[in-house]
Amino acid sequence: MRALWRRVLELVWTRRLDRESAEELAHHFDTLVDEKRRAGLDEEDARRHARRELGSVDHAREQLAESRSGFQLEQLRREALYAIRVLRRAPGITLLSVATMGAGIGVSTILFALVSSILLRPLPYEDPEQLVRIFDTNPQLGVERAGAASGNIDDWRRRSSRFDGIAGFYSTGRTLSSDTDAEVVITAQVSRDFFPMLGVAPLFGRTFSEEETRRAQYNNAAAPIGPDPVAVMSYPLWQRRFGADPGIVGRTVTLERRPFRIVGVMPERFAMPDARVLLWIPWDLSVDRPRDQHYLIAIGRLKNGVSIAEGEEDLAGVARELGREYPASNAGWSVRLSSLHAETVGDTARVLWVLFAAVGLVLLVACANVALLSLMRGLDRLDEASVRLALGASSARLLREFLIESSLLAAAGGLVGGVLAFVGLRALPLLTTELPRLDEVALDQRAVWFIAAVTVLAAIVSGVPPAWRRTRAIPIAGIASGSLRTTSPRHALRDAIVVVQVALSVVLLAGSGLLVRSFLQLRAADSGFDPHGVLVLPIFLDTQAYGTGARVRSYYATLFDRLAALPGVVAVGGATSIPTGPLGPAGERPVWPEGVSDQTARLPASIRMVTPGYFPSLGLGIADGRAFDDRDRPDAPAVVMISETLARRLWPGQRAVGRRLMIDYSTAGPYSSEIVGVVKDVRFRGPRSEPLAELYIPHAQRSYLILNVTLRSTQDPRMLIPAVRQVLKEIDPHKPAHGVYPLEDLVGATIARDRQAMLTLVLFAAAAVCLAVMSVYGVLSQRVRERAREIGIRMAMGADRSRVVGWVIGLGLRMIVAGLVVGLGFAWAFTGTLAGLLFGVTPTDGATIAAVIALLLTVGVIASLIPSWRATRIDPAVILRRG
Repeated sequence: MRALWRRVLELVWTRRLDRESAEELAHHFDTLVDEKRRAGLDEEDARRHARRELGSVDHAREQLAESRSGFQLEQLRREALYAIRVLRRAPGITLLSVATMGAGIGVSTILFALVSSILLRPLPYEDPEQLVRIFDTNPQLGVERAGAASGNIDDWRRRSSRFDGIAGFYSTGRTLSSDTDAEVVITAQVSRDFFPMLGVAPLFGRTFSEEETRRAQYNNAAAPIGPDPVAVMSYPLWQRRFGADPGIVGRTVTLERRPFRIVGVMPERFAMPDARVLLWIPWDLSVDRPRDQHYLIAIGRLKNGVSIAEGEEDLAGVARELGREYPASNAGWSVRLSSLHAETVGDTARVLWVLFAAVGLVLLVACANVALLSLMRGLDRLDEASVRLALGASSARLLREFLIESSLLAAAGGLVGGVLAFVGLRALPLLTTELPRLDEVALDQRAVWFIAAVTVLAAIVSGVPPAWRRTRAIPIAGIASGSLRTTSPRHALRDAIVVVQVALSVVLLAGSGLLVRSFLQLRAADSGFDPHGVLVLPIFLDTQAYGTGARVRSYYATLFDRLAALPGVVAVGGATSIPTGPLGPAGERPVWPEGVSDQTARLPASIRMVTPGYFPSLGLGIADGRAFDDRDRPDAPAVVMISETLARRLWPGQRAVGRRLMIDYSTAGPYSSEIVGVVKDVRFRGPRSEPLAELYIPHAQRSYLILNVTLRSTQDPRMLIPAVRQVLKEIDPHKPAHGVYPLEDLVGATIARDRQAMLTLVLFAAAAVCLAVMSVYGVLSQRVRERAREIGIRMAMGADRSRVVGWVIGLGLRMIVAGLVVGLGFAWAFTGTLAGLLFGVTPTDGATIAAVIALLLTVGVIASLIPSWRATRIDPAVILRRG
């Protein structure tokens, strides 16, 4: 313990111990001098003999200092202070290096925080790895993944042996009103296992009891008809509309003109099925439900130790049993399971990993740029290194000092990067809302450790090459009038760094070029409708005020007339669901040609109830027959229109108009309708999606409560929004639209992720190219300065200035070409990972590669122009006079 205490004191009291050591050595020296004087020597001889006998006092002090624990720390402190002075002597290069590394570290930290929070962090539920999404599938009908049928979920729950719970839910808009205002909120109807299975306790109150779930019944219009309805409220709605009142539990709110009693409030970050849901209401699925309407979202919790494959096998067995029991609806249908985490993240995983790899390349380019700056600055310090080596300094000590400089630069860059990451993550929700789990992204402890790790890596990558190069200085040659810098310096390391930067830039340029071409292809893709000038108003009527078809038709007829009278409006229509629209029912029902009894002839078709004005308002083309009109009244014979895809599948090579189609849509059983028209195919879910098999039913004959009203205007549709809201308020103040959206914005949202990935990668590529061009320029300028004497002599002997220009440009192009050769090989591997993000473009697109080569050769020539011009300005006479 005494030894340990002594070590601690040595670390703390370094200067005091130095002073005591000096005093002790001085005391020994004075004592020895006194002894020599008493022996008869005079003062000068006594001191000379004492020095000879005692040895060098300074050497003894150094030996005592080196034996103490704090010596290395003191040396490190002195070397750090020296490094700070060195960096301050070149403020421009220092600030540029810190800014370059700070930007690289900051952006890479933002991408890491996204990857960590969205992809790597488990979902915020109890044992989230056991949660799965359950899909219906029917390969015979070409259905890979569909929603679950409500009639099957309770059977899955009761008959499966490898699940702790299975729940289904369905989200729709419902009107939440008060005496003064009304708004449409997304409400989820959830079955009994929903909250217990997720394992998330409410912030206040409780979730639904068994009795509350049992009496939660709904009619065919999804309107609650059970007594004493209850609801659970989301944290955002509780905060925004009810002022975070803790007494909300037990109070009633008016939902669809009915009082609902609030029994609980969920925590702030609870977002299941998604963040748009603001209310949850119970739903009893134990009673008889349709088994051929595949529209619910189903999730399940596997038992401990059960894999997804085992759970899928278990439910597939139940599906086979149901197929035998209910052959008309369940024959051929099975299930498919997928991790809930994977389904929540979706395609975002591929995008984030690609961007994370890209920002890693940018960070390497930035570190290489800093290393090159340090290397070029180090050429001016070769004399210093040579002198210190000649005086006996070790290469290890010089290496340590030079690495301290790079470490200080990296540390400053890490601090700047941390600040940029903090600000960037705070601003991220303002820039995009398309990322899942965005509310969970933060600069957490894992991100701070990442900053530290990247800072260390940046210090090593940017510091080791120039530090090693400086320690290779020749002790004698470096002193000899700078000959090392002015005659034949070794350029291999500098050129290699530039080649690496160019190669990494090639990889990023190739990737960004492919994403640009892919995005342009997406923009140019024919979606089958014209979104320009179209405004969309999702309307959710309720059964309390609009319980009959006549009332529904009257409301929409009045609304259409009022909207058509607005200035600039040329067409008004509506459909239960519209292309790229996020709201409205979009279920599938089986259809087949009349007179065909073969079950395999039944095909699932997406059902749309539409008004006559829907087709002109969206610019939908009619491929054959006619569109709906006033002839298709409620009391007229049933008619339908179908899409080209459905017509080809049902009657390949034949005309569909005039034929009769069986539709299993009514609760009374299948019914027959005449096909009066064929609608051109629509990419319903965006330009990446394939056309669906669609069935259009006149809204007058199926007066659905929900309609997405569409109006086309000759002016900017956004200018009509105030007038549209006023019309809705005047017709029924308790029925506002669930938002008013330009259709262009909805279409743009389907490719928003492509746009963001493209812009981000283009930004990364531009940064990498700029850094590489700066490096080419800097190396060529340094090369011209180093060989100024040689250039002057050549020009004095008659060398043409054009040859000097060609020599400098040739040096730059050689580095660019070498980087292209290396980079194209790496780009081939990198762009292969982009295949899932591309549309209409292959990863080996020749036009993109040609553009990359042309761009880099062009910027290489441009970067060489100023150094080559400076080379032609060298005066041979001045060079010859210097000798």
